[in-house]
Amino acid sequence: MKPFLSAFFVLLLTVLSGVMDARGFVYAGRAWPGGTLDWTAVGQSLLAFVAGISLYIGAVRFMQSMGLNAVALQSGIWFVATAIGIAVLDGSVAQWTRLQQAVALVVMLGLAWLIATAHEAH
Repeated sequence: MKPFLSAFFVLLLTVLSGVMDARGFVYAGRAWPGGTLDWTAVGQSLLAFVAGISLYIGAVRFMQSMGLNAVALQSGIWFVATAIGIAVLDGSVAQWTRLQQAVALVVMLGLAWLIATAHEAH
C-alpha cells in the first residue's frame, strides 16, 4: 500500500506543482503589456512560482521514498507536468497547426520515455 500511496502523492504534487508553475509562466508572459510593467501580473507570477516550488519540494520527498533519487529524473517529471499545464492554460496550442501539435506530442512522449528509462540507468 505504501508504494501506491507514494506514487499517488508524486503524481498529485507534481501535477499541482506543474500547474502552479505553468500559471507563473503565463502570468510572467503578461507582465509587460505595452512595455510597461504590470505589478499585478508580477505578483501573481511570483506567488504561483512559490506555490509551485513548494509543491515540487513535497513531491521530491515522495519520489525519493520510491527510489527516484536522480535530480534529472525528478525535474523531468516536473517538466512534463509544467509543459502540459502551460499548453492547457495558455490556450495557444489550439492555434498551432496539426503538424506542430504532432511534433509537440512526439516531444512529450520522448520526454516521458527518457523519464521512464532514466530510472533504469541509476
